[in-house]
Amino acid sequence: MKDYHNTNKVFVNQDQVNINFNNHVDSVIAEAKSKAKMGIDRFHYPTPRKQCIDVWEFIEAVSERTDDTVYAGDFDVKDGLIRFSIQTQES
Repeated sequence: MKDYHNTNKVFVNQDQVNINFNNHVDSVIAEAKSKAKMGIDRFHYPTPRKQCIDVWEFIEAVSERTDDTVYAGDFDVKDGLIRFSIQTQES
């Protein structure tokens, strides 16, 4: 029988990873709203590091939650930054 109180196994708290992921997505959306209000159509956001967050899943989540109005492409991730673009509204 295993003694679970005397184990050295360490696991990442997946619930906290999900909370961190959603907090980062919410931060990007808030930043995008602020920039859009100022008439700015691009901004940079640091890639979430050391948090078990896949940058491409992160970009996809931002895009999905904003109905594809905030997005980043393959060439928009560089040197630890993501360049997000904000769609301009057609008149």
